[in-house]
Amino acid sequence: MSIRKLFAGLSVAAVALMIVPDAWSSTQSVTANIAFDTPLTLTKTSDINFGTVTAVNASTYQITTAGAVTTTAGTGAYLYGATTAGSITIAGPTADTLTISVGGYTANNGVTPSNASCAYNGGAAVTPCSYTTAVAPGAGKTLLLGATVAADGTQAAGTTAAPTFTVTVTYN
Repeated sequence: MSIRKLFAGLSVAAVALMIVPDAWSSTQSVTANIAFDTPLTLTKTSDINFGTVTAVNASTYQITTAGAVTTTAGTGAYLYGATTAGSITIAGPTADTLTISVGGYTANNGVTPSNASCAYNGGAAVTPCSYTTAVAPGAGKTLLLGATVAADGTQAAGTTAAPTFTVTVTYN
């Protein structure tokens, strides 16, 4: 067989393979769907408000997650005014549990906060405020906050104090 005939035969075979009818191949597009979890958000609805208490009196006051104020040490007393527990709405994932903790207590005008309590999603108050596997918040669940504050007795009549603490919420 001549080289010329061999090349001619291979050329015809190569052309035949290139002209494959559509029925011999098929394609299909595939979509890769992926969903992402909702970001965690905290929205403060209200700060804690102890109302008005006795001035120039070293005393310790406690407010519950229901907003009730009592004197736990000293002779000071709640006198008048609206009292309010703190309230934060937590929204986010629908499947992940949460860890909730409190810290970063900062005094102001001689009043030192401590021992925060909290009640999550209508549950009983927990003191100190700490949840290790709180249920997922979904569209939003309420975290109510109470605390203890110690006034050192240097607070003059008509002044205010605004001590603070930090609430931390993380995905588990």
